[in-house]
Amino acid sequence: MKELLEKIFEQRSNGLYFVNTPTGSAKSYSAVQLMKNNYRKFDKHFIFITNNLNNLPMDDLKNALGEDEYKTNVLRVESVVDNIVHHFYEAHIPDEFQDLDSYRNLKKSLDIYKHFQKEFKNRNVTSEMLQKSQEDLVSADSKFRKEVRSKLMTAEFKKKNVDDRKKDMKALHSWLSVLYPAMFIEDYKIICMSVKRFFTSIDPIYKKKYKFSESEIINDSILFIDEVDATKNEINDIIIESSLSSTVDLIPMVYRITSPFIHWEDNTPKDVKDLVPENDSQLKDIRKKALKIRNKYHDELPYYCPGIKNRNFLMSDSTFHASFDGLSKKRAYVYYDEEHNRMTIKIFDSEERKKELPKISSEVYSLFSIIGEMSNFLVSVKRYIKKLGSAHKNDKNLKAEEDDLINDEEAVRSIYHLFKLSDPDISYIDNDINIQPVMKVNKTKNEFKKTNNYYNRGIRSFEFTNKKDSGFNTTFHYMHLIKSAECILAMLAKKATVIGLSATCNIDSVLSNYSLKYLKETLEDDFHIIEEEDHQRIQDTYSLLNEKYETGEIQVKVEEIDYHNENLKEAIGLVFSDPKHQNEVCKILTQDMEADKKGYYAKRYLMVAQAYRYFVSHKDIHSFLCLNNALPKETGNLRLLKLKELFRLVNIECGVDENKKNYIVLKSGATFDEDKEKILKSLKEGKKIFVISAYATIGAGQNMAYDLPKGLDTINLTDFANKKDGRNKKKDFDGIFLGDITNVITNLYDTESGFKEEDLLHYLIEVENLYENNEIDHRTLSKCISAGYKKLKNPKEKGFNTELKGCRSIRLSKTKQIIQAVGRLSRSFNKNKVIHILVTRDIVNSFDTSILETEILSPETIKLAEYAKERQEDVPVYDYVENEASHISSSGKFYIYELLSGDWTSQQIQRYKRLGETCLKHPTISNRDDEIVKEYYVHSSEPMNKYYFIGENDFEYTDVFFNQSKDEVMLRLQNNEESERIKHIYEVSEENARLSKMLNYPGLREEFVKHKYATRFEVNDYMLSPVLYQNIYKGRLGEFVGHFIIKKELGIDLDELKPNEYERFDYKRGKVYIDLKHWRYSNFDSKKMTKKIIDKLDEIGGEKAIIINIFDENKSDKIIESPRIIEIPSLLEEDGFHANQEAINKIRMCLEEYKDD
Repeated sequence: MKELLEKIFEQRSNGLYFVNTPTGSAKSYSAVQLMKNNYRKFDKHFIFITNNLNNLPMDDLKNALGEDEYKTNVLRVESVVDNIVHHFYEAHIPDEFQDLDSYRNLKKSLDIYKHFQKEFKNRNVTSEMLQKSQEDLVSADSKFRKEVRSKLMTAEFKKKNVDDRKKDMKALHSWLSVLYPAMFIEDYKIICMSVKRFFTSIDPIYKKKYKFSESEIINDSILFIDEVDATKNEINDIIIESSLSSTVDLIPMVYRITSPFIHWEDNTPKDVKDLVPENDSQLKDIRKKALKIRNKYHDELPYYCPGIKNRNFLMSDSTFHASFDGLSKKRAYVYYDEEHNRMTIKIFDSEERKKELPKISSEVYSLFSIIGEMSNFLVSVKRYIKKLGSAHKNDKNLKAEEDDLINDEEAVRSIYHLFKLSDPDISYIDNDINIQPVMKVNKTKNEFKKTNNYYNRGIRSFEFTNKKDSGFNTTFHYMHLIKSAECILAMLAKKATVIGLSATCNIDSVLSNYSLKYLKETLEDDFHIIEEEDHQRIQDTYSLLNEKYETGEIQVKVEEIDYHNENLKEAIGLVFSDPKHQNEVCKILTQDMEADKKGYYAKRYLMVAQAYRYFVSHKDIHSFLCLNNALPKETGNLRLLKLKELFRLVNIECGVDENKKNYIVLKSGATFDEDKEKILKSLKEGKKIFVISAYATIGAGQNMAYDLPKGLDTINLTDFANKKDGRNKKKDFDGIFLGDITNVITNLYDTESGFKEEDLLHYLIEVENLYENNEIDHRTLSKCISAGYKKLKNPKEKGFNTELKGCRSIRLSKTKQIIQAVGRLSRSFNKNKVIHILVTRDIVNSFDTSILETEILSPETIKLAEYAKERQEDVPVYDYVENEASHISSSGKFYIYELLSGDWTSQQIQRYKRLGETCLKHPTISNRDDEIVKEYYVHSSEPMNKYYFIGENDFEYTDVFFNQSKDEVMLRLQNNEESERIKHIYEVSEENARLSKMLNYPGLREEFVKHKYATRFEVNDYMLSPVLYQNIYKGRLGEFVGHFIIKKELGIDLDELKPNEYERFDYKRGKVYIDLKHWRYSNFDSKKMTKKIIDKLDEIGGEKAIIINIFDENKSDKIIESPRIIEIPSLLEEDGFHANQEAINKIRMCLEEYKDD
């Protein structure tokens, strides 16, 4: 382990390293040794963060560096509350500051908090009261800092530069560095803190506050993240908390923000205009969006949805999901209501839509589209405000004295005030974690990278309701989860060398770990896992350490406890032998358990009782962990009182004093550390203890090893070879019971605990992760999102998400929890001769034993995995290849449509041409090196040159089928509710593209070969996705073939379009514009298409358009001509050997007629 970390350090390059050595392999200790050996010569910082403060290696660092070096070079950054608790009275605050009202208030708040802490342990104070006293202490500290800053930042002091201020602060106010050690954080070489503290602000007092996670201190440093996979939930909590605190009313905010951009020329000060480059495309784009929102969507008017009473929701990831009053009502529309002078919103189901929409005289817009455009506008404005703020800071600081220098926050706030934004607007815009990467030299950017997924784009949730105090406006509460935990980790890895330490960080469950797929795709060569050579070396070292398991000196005994297949009476008989006790137990388990109709909870009591009986009856077991999903409580489905009664009866049957209490419940919360220490102290004294806890409480990261009691017959793994190693003085627990692991996904079934916005957001993050990891399709995603919002509206209703049960991430998440739980038995070198593991049938079936082939596991985990492997039935096989292909096409649609619908620059034109060239050359391919292939091509489990798909809402959703024939696809669909979709099955193939028929035209095949374009669809590993095939390949195929035929038949080389004309048509000749089509299926409304074509002509000053199909799709064979449009059904005859001469003549006549224009 030490060698591996040294190797990473020596070759250090910003990126992410996942180090997945097993529990007990001294990961933190090795990190300390690396810091000790290098902190003097390393000119950056070592930073160590963790969820669990007890895992910060402070004692190891002190022992490694020595007291003096530790004080000088190591800083533990505490929370605001802990910092005040630990340092307030030792800081010796001068009298002049003790006279401040804020000081007295801080002292009073601290005393109250400490008193409440003590009383909470004695159960005289509620958790709410303790939380309130904590909040008061934070507020009091903030006010005290503010007054201190005000007193110190005199006019004379402000004249000094930052370095001189810092020197003065250290020399004249040393008490401040005692009270607030983090104010000089940059002076320490080794910095330790919690993950939550890492993302909060540091207040140096002598200069402006800054967020530590965004600071330059991290640049090119070494960042250790302990139990890295567990930090995902912590970061998600931070994101959710920030999002909930910055919710805004969408329409009024949009109006406030569009106005300054609409009136930019008239109302913007010259100094601000001077900050903007000439012809700034970003500003131009924002103003264009603002004008569209004002002129088309009338953000200046009230938006009102008559008739709604309950909470209605829209959620946007990369598309929209609706949760309206009526389950059948799936679409909402907006139109200008002249009668009421407002924008009226109507919600319709499909039948109502057909009837009601034609009755509306003004133009009707989709509410989804309007909200989408408004939220995209806000995202653009967010970026631009930061750009303006940066320009303002640079301009101001170029000319300013030291005292007048401004930071990023002050610069941005100047722009906020310029635009007259409200506090909620500012809170929304500030809702971001803005980690700037350290740019790499010669790092090429993938121009085709999709960034519209959940991980980069987050989640946008809109709630619209009619309130009594807002009778003329429907309120749109807008909440934006701005980024994912994965995106933040990837950004950190571009800023520092991030080393993630965890035994389970390579277990690929997106529910309990970061998405390895996203991290690999985003960081590419900068994402590292342990290399095979290092993996083998660590494996060999670990095997040598655990040799006594191989020799049989230490044995691992695994047994299954499970009563789910027995009736309650039979199950009771398996635990209790005395008939009187059996009757008593039956009463205990059936009393107040009316809801437990299947007996699940009763049998869980019995399994815990059986584990306890096992513990009592085995004299060699002195310490035993009993883990379940839930902790015993006074009420609920696992009651402590019932367990006590069962344990009493077990004691009687085992010949133990019935009142002997040799069990303890270890709960999470404010008293956890103190309770844990009491347990470990009792075990050290030789007491026999059965510890009942939960997976979430001690399953990950908690060290449950205790001081080796005297007189115990134990075995030391190393024969005490290194007496300095603290693990030689500790002993692990003798056994463990693993109860069923449930609720891996947020529980919608629970009706007792409530379901709030934060629960919804956690749930949405989970299902989005599953979708991004291709474990569920878009239909399941939509159902789950609807179920989540339904649960939010009606928390007392039982919700269901049975579609998720088969997901691989659920199984792997359970596997990870099992490994972590068993890992509590692997923290020391002293072991019982027999280690006992009791498991339920659910644990046996849930264990993904494939990890035996990939992970370095503890001997206990290996034995359990082998036990499970021998007994598992119906081991699931996961095949997500069709889900992945469907997802690639759906997500690719947004990139391609954005490219096709934007303002064309030379760079975008080159990108589009490259996209087209790749498609024409490689409709199928086996080499995945090309970034276009990597992003937009699909693959099956075997090579192919044909597949089928169903596309909905213009490729918003795509379903891909890798069956050999259309009949097979139809068979899959016809027996379920999707049978109506059979008529929308399309084929991707050479035959469907009519490629071979086109190549019958004389000279065309040779032209394809000359350009290296594919003349057939070869069988290969990768193939064009549906959206690429329909929108790029067939389009470019039509353009190329049509251009060649016109040139050959008429001798005319059509002109390329200018950037401002690009993709409105394909070619031009004078004022005649030509659009070449190759659509096999067409569902376009002819009136709308005609209007669209004329609009495009008007935009670019064209006089006539010729729309040319390569082949006649509708068998109409009739040229249609209107004053400005000629529609030609086919350029080629059906067999492809000859051009359609009628069409050629019509084109010739038109081009000659307009040739002089």
